Amino acid sequence: MNRLSLVDFPGKLCMNLIVPGCNYRCAFCPHEQLIHHHIPMPKIGVDEIVKLLRPRMGFLDGVSLDGGEPFLHRGLGSFLSEMRFQGIKVRIKTNASRPRAIQYVLDKRLVDYLSVFIPGPLSKYRDIVNYRVDPNDVRRSIQIVRKSNVPYEFRVKPVPGIVEQEDILEIANTLSGSRRLVIERFDPTRVLDPMVCGSEVFSRSELEDIRDSASQYFGEVFLSS
Repeated sequence: MNRLSLVDFPGKLCMNLIVPGCNYRCAFCPHEQLIHHHIPMPKIGVDEIVKLLRPRMGFLDGVSLDGGEPFLHRGLGSFLSEMRFQGIKVRIKTNASRPRAIQYVLDKRLVDYLSVFIPGPLSKYRDIVNYRVDPNDVRRSIQIVRKSNVPYEFRVKPVPGIVEQEDILEIANTLSGSRRLVIERFDPTRVLDPMVCGSEVFSRSELEDIRDSASQYFGEVFLSS
């Protein structure tokens, strides 16, 4: 359980639920505690989550599942079914590595908003995520999300020396015609790989240049706050 947010689920006030576990090992990942299982995290059951949410539904619009990678969890479908039964809208952030799971929740109408993080261009994908992911799975996920009737966004994170401006433009070209792109800010003080800690960051003006260059490929492009 994390904070309330007006940003993660566009146009809605949501409660963030943080899901541990991820198949990627991006050096710039800010969530070490979600990846390394030796770092303890409290476990909260579905019933407890519903109990916490119910008295807040007068002002909350829904929940946002972040991670980690929510689609790694076998119990996700039953959790989403319970959220739907309770009338709670759900936004999920995913790394696009599980196309069949994404298709399933869309077919069952269990998700209201999808946020898809693309760590790097497909030409460098395995090197960036440090995992033997099949780029075709990522392509299928992108196609599934774009063809769905569910609102969606794609997310990228420019990181000097790892994900450069030209990499963002390669990603943008792959996603050309999509509705929305969000450019996340890299925080060099919170990273998975100590070698990246304290690295340089792109300036505000450089990020604005990246945004402007990518805008031709999307309906709208935003810099995250």
